[in-house]
Amino acid sequence: MSFFHRLPAVAPNTNSPVAHRRRCQSVFRRAIAFRSMAMACIAVAVSSHAFAQAQSGAASAGKRISLTRSVEPSFRVEPVVHRFRARRGEVIPFSFEIASTGKIMNVDISAVNLRQEETGIILHDENSKPMGGVRFTSPKQFQLRPGEKFQIEGEVTVPLNKTNYVSFGILVRDGGQISDNPNEPLETGKTRAAIRFVTQYVLRVDIETGAQDVGDMNRLHFDRGELIAKDGLPYINAYLTNPTDDALECDVRAQLNANDSATTAPIRLNMPSRSELKDDSRYLVRIMPHSRLRLEGPVKGVIPEGDYDLNVRLSNGRRSMVQADFPTRVDSNSFRGLSALVATLGDGLSIEPAQVELGRVSDANRMTTLQFLNRGNEPKSVRLIAKDHAGVALDGIMLTSKSFVLKPGRSKTVRAMLRGQNDANHQWGTLEVVCDEENASKQLPLALIHAQRPEIQLFTEEMQWAQLPTGNAFTMKVQNRGDGYAPLFADLKLAATKGHPVKLSDGFGAWLAPGQTRELQFVVPETTQPGPYQITLDVRSANDLIVAERTLMLELTPEMLGQASEQVAARP
Repeated sequence: MSFFHRLPAVAPNTNSPVAHRRRCQSVFRRAIAFRSMAMACIAVAVSSHAFAQAQSGAASAGKRISLTRSVEPSFRVEPVVHRFRARRGEVIPFSFEIASTGKIMNVDISAVNLRQEETGIILHDENSKPMGGVRFTSPKQFQLRPGEKFQIEGEVTVPLNKTNYVSFGILVRDGGQISDNPNEPLETGKTRAAIRFVTQYVLRVDIETGAQDVGDMNRLHFDRGELIAKDGLPYINAYLTNPTDDALECDVRAQLNANDSATTAPIRLNMPSRSELKDDSRYLVRIMPHSRLRLEGPVKGVIPEGDYDLNVRLSNGRRSMVQADFPTRVDSNSFRGLSALVATLGDGLSIEPAQVELGRVSDANRMTTLQFLNRGNEPKSVRLIAKDHAGVALDGIMLTSKSFVLKPGRSKTVRAMLRGQNDANHQWGTLEVVCDEENASKQLPLALIHAQRPEIQLFTEEMQWAQLPTGNAFTMKVQNRGDGYAPLFADLKLAATKGHPVKLSDGFGAWLAPGQTRELQFVVPETTQPGPYQITLDVRSANDLIVAERTLMLELTPEMLGQASEQVAARP
């Protein structure tokens, strides 16, 4: 049973009775989002201090002042990070080039301690004593004039600690500049506002020692491991803690196990800060002293419902050093985004992709590959039938195999190709996958784009608050009134007055057929507390086409969240 509350733009009536279909009414108010602009680059921090000067009577009550600013660092440093290979006890020289961007500045250079965030980003820590071993051979204070360059030089001594990785931090900072003409007289009735920017770079000298005997690496430990949904897909999160005084370099892999057998192949985990790297260096885990890292990695393919053990293992080269197991549960609704990528049929048969498109236009492929995998314990007899939306066989598509038997644990590749010409601009239908043993079939959406893509025509109803069997949710119905499939991508951000916004997703790129209506559901966390929230909804289709955008302020009451008033009052 579901309870729905329409969200009209009227004032709430808290005295209305709660019935089978309870309605929540709230005031819709447009929220203006202010974005703070900041400069950022790798290992660079730019901070600002603002002040305002005003003459008496220059800014009367109610007067508004418009501020315009442009930001540019007062100098640049290259490189930001030096990486060396050296033995313990070896002395390594380093050099960084600092170049002025056109301002006069007084530059201070100092060695600093480094700290690390959960994402892996390394920052400086001025409140801790810097690591020893850094010696500057160039001045630590100097003036840099416009157009000038200067070489920051020094050397580091690799400590004798039993570690395979060392990182030295160097802070380069200017004194800032208040104004080009601070004494310039003000015009009558004018107000002056100025921004003071301080440019600073956190430079690093990283040393790989190549040490195999890493004495304290076995003191690292995993304090948490979990299987989560990220954009509707399964991801592994593992939290690694380093209680030692040394930085360490390692490799981390995870595996899901069920019934004492491996369910997935080993999954390499990476720090989020390295997730954009394209080569194997993204999996290099470097953890600073007394730090805690969140490591992540995607799980490919379908995970059957059931109980699992999540095994996380840390290694130094080929030597396993630390491991931990965490129980985890997968239910039927755990990863809703998978349905747009992988289709399942019966006991263990999976098909990728779950949506098939062939086309002659520039952004489509005339051929695609279908991958069939039998995860079950019995052979599967599979038949493939291509039909249009009226159920008539499509003759414009060719399959390299229309029927085959798939043994347990085996996979089968089938290529689908366009053939011949067609007078229609586009066609839509299904590729039916029939499994005789299961006496079941699966309809995969099939789109053929011959000359031109159909126009996307998606229409939405108003957003509602619903008490669903799966939990409290914001919902919105979307209807496809076009002549072809339309993918849906939807995000809803739930932001309280404190804390980070919660991102809820639906759609995940799943196609909506012509004439079909789908209800998007954004189930809020069970821990959501009563109070005011800003809700930001964004629904899009192909090519980032905006389908719906909503921004509103809403008071979530205990009644809406299904909480008893006595329980709410007792909460501190």
